[in-house]
Amino acid sequence: MLSLEAARKIAAENGWLSLTPPSFRILVLDRCRLEGFKAGQCIFMAGDPPGGMFGLVAGGLGIAIAPGERGPYFAHLATPGTWFGENAAITGQPRRIGLTATRDAQLMHLPLAKINEIVSKDPEAWRLIALVTSGHIDMAIGACDDLMIRDHVKRCVAVLLRLGGCRYRSSTASSCAEIDFSQDEIAVLANVARTTAGSVLRKLEDSGQIEQLYRRIRILDAEALRARLRD
Repeated sequence: MLSLEAARKIAAENGWLSLTPPSFRILVLDRCRLEGFKAGQCIFMAGDPPGGMFGLVAGGLGIAIAPGERGPYFAHLATPGTWFGENAAITGQPRRIGLTATRDAQLMHLPLAKINEIVSKDPEAWRLIALVTSGHIDMAIGACDDLMIRDHVKRCVAVLLRLGGCRYRSSTASSCAEIDFSQDEIAVLANVARTTAGSVLRKLEDSGQIEQLYRRIRILDAEALRARLRD
């Protein structure tokens, strides 16, 4: 388990807060609580009332969506440094997604009252909080683009890299290369048949680029996988 000091360091050096001024980082981290969640535990669900923000510092989170006729189902996997909950805080509307711990996880929790405290003193702070949304938009645009890849092998590779947090570059977070999703879930996210996903994953494993574990995939060579997309 991470200490509060170690958790603050991870949050400060990865993801959203690393893009903000040091003074703002201090304001946020001084108001955060470090909370632990067991594998399978729900942090919040789509439709829940608005609340505070959560930043992952250890473990993994499955992001569930239900925008249309189907769902909820997992559409993405968060890696340390990722924050959520800003949309509900900004708009006052219910949660649009759900978060569930895919393994034992620790999160920094910035309560809604503390967010309001920060922005009441400096309304410009909303611009920095909105950077979280900007990052989510970038990820969603990239995911849509990847799903337009015609070649099913490359499409599967792109999905694996996105889920591992290393689609365009490798993260400094130690757990970025582990994906807490099953073969069936990978097939759904890559829009291929389960047998097709299984065949692709076996080939990638035989080449030494991934390792398949029980309901988990470990990326061993992210650069080699990215090279496949460039070929």
